[in-house]
Amino acid sequence: MKLQSSFSLFIFSFTRNYLFTLALFALLLPLLLTACGGEDATATPASTSAATTAAGTATRASATTSAATTTPATGTTGPGTTGAAGTASTTSASSAAATTQAVPAGTPYPASTAGVPPSPTPAGEIKPDQQILNMAGPDVNTFDPALARDTGTSFVIRQLYSGLVSLDNGLNVVPDLAAKMPDVSEGSTLYTFTLRQGAKFQSGKEITADDFKYSFERAADPKLSSPDGPATLPASNYMTDIVGAQDKLDGKATEIAGVRVKDKYTLELKLVGPRPQFLAKLTYNVLFVVNKDAVEKGFDQVDGSGPFKLQDYKRDQYLKLARNDNFYLGAPRLSQINMALGANAANSTVLYDQGKIDLTDVGASAEVERALDPGSPLNKELVVMPQLNLFYLAFNTHARPFDDIKVRQAFSLVVDRPRIARAMFENKVKPATGILPPGLPGYTGQPAPLSYDIGRARDLIAQSSYRSPANLPHITLYSTGDPLAGVLQETFKEAFGIDLEVRDYDFREFQSGLNQKQFQMYLYGWTADYPDPENFLRSLLGNSSPFNESGYNSSAFEDLMKRGDEQTDRAKRLALYAQAEQVALSDAPLLPVYHEISYTLVKPYVKGLDITPAGILSLKDVYILNKP
Repeated sequence: MKLQSSFSLFIFSFTRNYLFTLALFALLLPLLLTACGGEDATATPASTSAATTAAGTATRASATTSAATTTPATGTTGPGTTGAAGTASTTSASSAAATTQAVPAGTPYPASTAGVPPSPTPAGEIKPDQQILNMAGPDVNTFDPALARDTGTSFVIRQLYSGLVSLDNGLNVVPDLAAKMPDVSEGSTLYTFTLRQGAKFQSGKEITADDFKYSFERAADPKLSSPDGPATLPASNYMTDIVGAQDKLDGKATEIAGVRVKDKYTLELKLVGPRPQFLAKLTYNVLFVVNKDAVEKGFDQVDGSGPFKLQDYKRDQYLKLARNDNFYLGAPRLSQINMALGANAANSTVLYDQGKIDLTDVGASAEVERALDPGSPLNKELVVMPQLNLFYLAFNTHARPFDDIKVRQAFSLVVDRPRIARAMFENKVKPATGILPPGLPGYTGQPAPLSYDIGRARDLIAQSSYRSPANLPHITLYSTGDPLAGVLQETFKEAFGIDLEVRDYDFREFQSGLNQKQFQMYLYGWTADYPDPENFLRSLLGNSSPFNESGYNSSAFEDLMKRGDEQTDRAKRLALYAQAEQVALSDAPLLPVYHEISYTLVKPYVKGLDITPAGILSLKDVYILNKP
């Protein structure tokens, strides 16, 4: 799913200008020195040691990354869990060992704190009147699971709704509203689900197979996409493995032929062919069940099936969730969740220090240094977890000048990603060499085909249809307020002598512009929806994906992806995806810049909170113990 800038809250504070100035100095100095015939005095050896990990506790010397995954994140190592005193502990995942990649020695980012053995649970009473969790976050863009497409919104949707299957905290697919894992037959193309009997919507209406049929067909209804068209619906990326789903999206059918109700509690899903990633895809929110009666009344009053229900919401101010006492897996311990939104969520570290919120993501900001200090009281409250995501610079392949592959390649070659990680983020992110993040199945760690080379970049501009930077049209870089945009603006000016414009939009305006393919160049992010490389490659670059805002369309890429989709041999399948990734990296519709590492402060009295490589998936097991 789409990931907003890691600076979405950080930019409200003064540290934005501080980091921006430092980053500009560090990134431009080598260019100036080169121009003067000098040596790059800021370069650091590739074997820079990893930063000290948080929590002041011993962690593994060779850190393992989050494994392949899910939600949008996928198959992986165990998540960081806040145990006693906020220390990170490990939730085992049976599939992790087969998919986790070891981080090479000298990798310049900190180890996950997820390998720390859990401390004994302290004695104490779980007091009902204390079961309130306070947090901060980005605003919600919709309460409709069929339309949610960003990480912040999907997090809230997961608390309110549920689907046939879900991801556990080890990012394994497990039954949810399904009573068990499905029976698979007909050459792995027919999935038969038996539903839990007695599971209900929050209104009390029992959930049946008919509700799933309605929900799936509604999510693929082209009428839902107005005004941007059915190609922008999330269903066009997540549902087309089902027979007839594409016909429904195209307006050629009123039903999805491959969604069949056998009886009240039995649902069949027929696929167009074997799809090893299909079950993991079903964990995404577009396939969650909704109540037809409630939908017809609108989403102001949510009637979901998740562990919490919507209590109150005021746009850009606050969101309140209350316990669903009738949740089919047992009522959660928390009675209420309060989320500060918008300006109320600014300076979240200050709110955390003041005790007004119980957890916060400090990101790759100056604030994290205080938490990483072993002498700081915050040190034992910090959980560090590499994330299965990607922040990238994308080029509109149908807009001048980026319709010329040589221009895209040239702009990619002048971005020094390791230097950005060092100078701008102080090695608190991992510079990207490819589209897939470390830990995801299919990650190869191969050197980037377009690595930093200003000389080659200038040669490519000369070889392009524009012949010279002076002939390039006016270029605008769009973002949601990411300081990296300003750094890139200066980078391109120094490399090519061009005055590039930067425009910052709020997320809703930004998403609207992307849907309409209006932007020449933009910064964005993606986090895994499910544990499979297909989720990154096809979602971001597939010619039919609603998330392919670059307009990339390569027959070579599509052929390799199609062959990978149909390949049931895991090793051969991943090899085909790896080839597809290399094709895309050479064509340069986007430039992978970095993979994020989450730095989350959690109060020691917050228990049962799992921070996974896909972020926080659910709050249903969280509780408050011994709060002062």
